[in-house]
Amino acid sequence: AGPLSGVGRSRRTDLSPVSALLGVGADGRFERLFARLVRDLGGDVYVAENEAGEIVGLVALRYMRSLAARGMAAILDQARAREGAETPLLDGLVAFAEARARRRGCDCLTAWVDERDAALRTALVTRGYRPGTRLTRELGGAA
Repeated sequence: AGPLSGVGRSRRTDLSPVSALLGVGADGRFERLFARLVRDLGGDVYVAENEAGEIVGLVALRYMRSLAARGMAAILDQARAREGAETPLLDGLVAFAEARARRRGCDCLTAWVDERDAALRTALVTRGYRPGTRLTRELGGAA
């Protein structure tokens, strides 16, 4: 049933393969963050697995009430696919995220995209996403 036949909620036990997919070290800080994200009801973290049960993709969403959106809105916090499978898998993960956001009553999905993530940017633009007015400043030193 397509590249996303093995999508399911992420679990704390997915820490190692998820950190490898994201290219981050599974240190104590990331471990605590990941554990909080997978149990937080204000968002969803899903992983895609291949036929061998290996994690090959991830999509993370956050949900919020928004004055700007005049209701519920969702943020695509992360979408990543294993190298070599980016295009079809990312498109499927973004479609999955859109469906999840709709089920949560969201009328708007905004994507946070790292400027170096050309694969995700391409997948989003291909699906009709357009640049917006989100302005970002790194705050550094957050406690």
